[in-house]
Amino acid sequence: MTTANFPDRAVERIALFGALASAFHGSHLWADRWLQRPKDAVLKGLHGDELVYPSDGKSAAEVSRENETPVPACVVGRRAATAHVLTYAAGQLIVTEAVARILGLRLPWRAQLAGAVINFGTHWIIDRRRFLLWLAKRVNHKDTFIAVATVMRKPDTEPDTSGPGTALSDLDQGLHKLLGVIAAAVMAHLAVPARRRVRGTAC
Repeated sequence: MTTANFPDRAVERIALFGALASAFHGSHLWADRWLQRPKDAVLKGLHGDELVYPSDGKSAAEVSRENETPVPACVVGRRAATAHVLTYAAGQLIVTEAVARILGLRLPWRAQLAGAVINFGTHWIIDRRRFLLWLAKRVNHKDTFIAVATVMRKPDTEPDTSGPGTALSDLDQGLHKLLGVIAAAVMAHLAVPARRRVRGTAC
């Protein structure tokens, strides 16, 4: 039986990757569900130019309110998605930093920034739903899965197609977690750069 000899930097990078990936995975649902306001969960997928009320997304064509000004649905959706992702990123950053300190690891600012950009940017795009639906149509016909796996929340109401328990929610969570692994790998690579070889030295 042979054992592989890894350079110290490679071992350090692998260990850091494992710690970060575990931290991202473990904190994901807490940051994504516990820190998310119910309002943002409902409104973050809104699109279009229809005028709606920012507080609950109700159409101004159906409801008239004197104390609230309607705005385009796409604006409400973008605001809700941004608010959600900001709390998500903040929660994840706190957990990641806490784990790193407990383990005695150091995360350079550029590694933290790269991880935050990956997690923040991709989370916002996915939660706005259009890209997720576009991708679902092109990967194993997941749009069929989305149409079938819905949830009836209350009698005599339209089925929920995107909330917890639906196919769209499962696909959303799977993609977030995959990107968390990628973010962890990028952060570990930046935090522990490979030692540059000197020309003429043995490999």
